[in-house]
Amino acid sequence: MRNFHEMEVLDRAMTILGCFGPGVSALTLTELSARSALPLSSCHRIVASLVSGGFLQRGEDRRYRVGTKLWVVAQQSPLSDRLRESALPALARLYEETGENVTLAVLDRGQALYVERLMGERSIPTVSRAGAHLPLHTTGVGKVLLAYQSADAIERYLAEPLARPTRDSIDRPEALRRDLTEVRTRGYSITRQEMTEGSGSIAVPVTHNGQCVAAVGVIVHLARLDVNRLVGTLNRAASSIATELERLE
Repeated sequence: MRNFHEMEVLDRAMTILGCFGPGVSALTLTELSARSALPLSSCHRIVASLVSGGFLQRGEDRRYRVGTKLWVVAQQSPLSDRLRESALPALARLYEETGENVTLAVLDRGQALYVERLMGERSIPTVSRAGAHLPLHTTGVGKVLLAYQSADAIERYLAEPLARPTRDSIDRPEALRRDLTEVRTRGYSITRQEMTEGSGSIAVPVTHNGQCVAAVGVIVHLARLDVNRLVGTLNRAASSIATELERLE
């Protein structure tokens, strides 16, 4: 019984921590209770424990934010410790060469998790940001991550409803299946207004030990979508990241 209770408390704590995300950095206790669907009293007890452990912190405005302990723990993950560290120099060079939004993403629970994003004044506004999740089938990096999965994994994804954030998003399984085949054949993905109106993206895989472990891409205005130039630049960046990953082993 005790173990069951402890697991229940742990599940509730994870639910509360999951209330925070892109665009949601500070929440009151009442908001946490509503978002987590937990009674206010239960939410208060668990939040107090999370604050005591450093996983949450309470500001003078009585709002709770992610604490430094959670950040420290996250930095020990292979994703933060190796991939991001390996990729940053190459991403910086890629941004200098293109002047466009540069993104690095990995597969996470059926979505594209953006590990890093670099952008500047000339970059087109996008919905992607570091730490955010976006659909696989509507983003350049997402299509690469999906295309290099097993056939069974792709079919499971296609069996679910496909979101259509713009009128140009591919929401028919047969059309997406053909698109993913083309991605694998040519070695890169292309999107045109499939996530954001007026923008396009190109992305290539980052391979390690024969597996696609990440995708690196650029997001540009449609008028600047020079596929031949950008693919070559992206491939050099992906190769540099892969080489650095091998060096850190």
